Amino acid sequence: MDKIAVLIPCYNESATVEKVVKNFRRALPEVVVYVYDNNSTDGTAELAARAGAIVRHEYAQGKGNVMRRMCSGKSTPSATSWWMETIPTPPR
Repeated sequence: MDKIAVLIPCYNESATVEKVVKNFRRALPEVVVYVYDNNSTDGTAELAARAGAIVRHEYAQGKGNVMRRMCSGKSTPSATSWWMETIPTPPR
């Protein structure tokens, strides 16, 4: 069983997913990163895999469906979940 698992929901995140996966793996060398792709059309899954993530797919569109899949325990180890969201900084 993975000691530390990071679960990342993604939908068309090709601009950042590779960097995020690499940063987690650099900061926590023992981490296993799971990216849950939700029908991305921009190569998110391929970039995540190239960066070293284990990619899972949720075909039912919507963040709620991805979160249910992530927390179901069917495709990931038991884990305590922390939710992270990138929120754009409003213009000043």
